[in-house]
Amino acid sequence: MNKEQLKIKLAVGDRFYPLFVTPAQEEGFRIAAKRINEMIKNFEQNYALQDKQDALAMCAIVLAQECAELRLVANSDVANAKEKLEGLCKLMDMMI
Repeated sequence: MNKEQLKIKLAVGDRFYPLFVTPAQEEGFRIAAKRINEMIKNFEQNYALQDKQDALAMCAIVLAQECAELRLVANSDVANAKEKLEGLCKLMDMMI
């Protein structure tokens, strides 16, 4: 363990998982674990699931989709910004 790392335990789906994280990462990991537990509870209440594994799989699907969506939006934003910058460069070239 690095001196700058903390050992934390996260409860996810009625199990505890030890992790070594930096102080800057700790809050993000705790928020993620809380969100997963909330999602598990929601899935268990709203779907006929066989066990916790099914709820965890559904969490993984939803979180992966959200991550993919964010990447698509970010890529689109970068492409739009690049297009605008290229347009501005052309305008500046015309002014010179």
